[in-house]
Amino acid sequence: MDALIRFFRDLSPQQLFWARVVLTAALGLAALFGTRALHGLTALLTRKLRPYAPRWMQILFEGFDAPLVLLGRAVLVYAALLAFPMPLVDTATLWAVLTPFVKAAAVLLIAWGMWRSAPLCRLLFSSAGDRLDLETNQTLAHFFENLFRFIVAVFAVLIVLDCFGVPVASLVAGAGIVGLAVSLAAQSTLSNLIAGITLVVEHPFAIGDYITLGSFEGTVEDITFRSTRIRTPDQVVITVENAKVCSEYIQNGSQRSSRLLCYTLRVPYETPSPALDALCDDIAARFSADPGVNPQNLIVGLDSIGEDGIRILIRCWTSTADYNEYLRTRDRLHRLTLRLVQEHGCALAYPPVSVKTL
Repeated sequence: MDALIRFFRDLSPQQLFWARVVLTAALGLAALFGTRALHGLTALLTRKLRPYAPRWMQILFEGFDAPLVLLGRAVLVYAALLAFPMPLVDTATLWAVLTPFVKAAAVLLIAWGMWRSAPLCRLLFSSAGDRLDLETNQTLAHFFENLFRFIVAVFAVLIVLDCFGVPVASLVAGAGIVGLAVSLAAQSTLSNLIAGITLVVEHPFAIGDYITLGSFEGTVEDITFRSTRIRTPDQVVITVENAKVCSEYIQNGSQRSSRLLCYTLRVPYETPSPALDALCDDIAARFSADPGVNPQNLIVGLDSIGEDGIRILIRCWTSTADYNEYLRTRDRLHRLTLRLVQEHGCALAYPPVSVKTL
């Protein structure tokens, strides 16, 4: 370094001028076309350190990859400006002008890296997965990732304003009065925020669950500070305010272990008792052997004797909670029931028809 300083001191003014021009051009070209080299350098460091670095450090490397590349280009541009021979503006003046912008750029790049490193929240909560059950419910981690990004954005804006001489303390002090006025005008927004926190803490449903909410039903795609996004079976996305979600009765279909299948058969009065007994016994046996039926809760028997015939109750629970699989099981059992009715020589009764004469 001392040899380099002596080298520049020994140059004549004209030689020093052209040396600074060449150095400026080299730094400018490096800033313009050195992106690939910077990406390659950060990728090489990440690849070398990945086997030895813990997971949180890997997330930081991945989050700060792009910001570090952009920071390197900014440093090269700033060095090129310092090296460029500008007789009308000295280095002290240039530094005084560029200092707020350099500080603001550094803050924004750090905030960008922290924004991209938000998965650290998910990693933090996964360490407490046994207590918070986050292996099956990722809603809490997703919610706090959004909260982490919000806090990073707020602090970045405040620090950038401070870099340009804006009285941040006065803004923060005045934010209390303004916040009171805003809170009175935005009570619905605050209620949605509080309802969103309630949904995350109590977690009546998680992202990916199939729920019924009032007149809507579908799969939960996202839970934000203000609303919950649901995708219906016909692929329509519905956004419901969190306050309305908390005020409705929530049915979580993903937490059920089975589905109820219950229907009745009507056979005529003329059906012989042996055929009726054999039909009920055969239905019970065939349903118990079906892999989609839980045989412990199976009920097949006479339900009632009415005007329209003898009613046979068939009530069972399927062994799956998936709705599509339930529909396939129901179709298979209905077809089986019709075949058994025909095999045992029985028939289905028709509802009585009354004819009025004038």
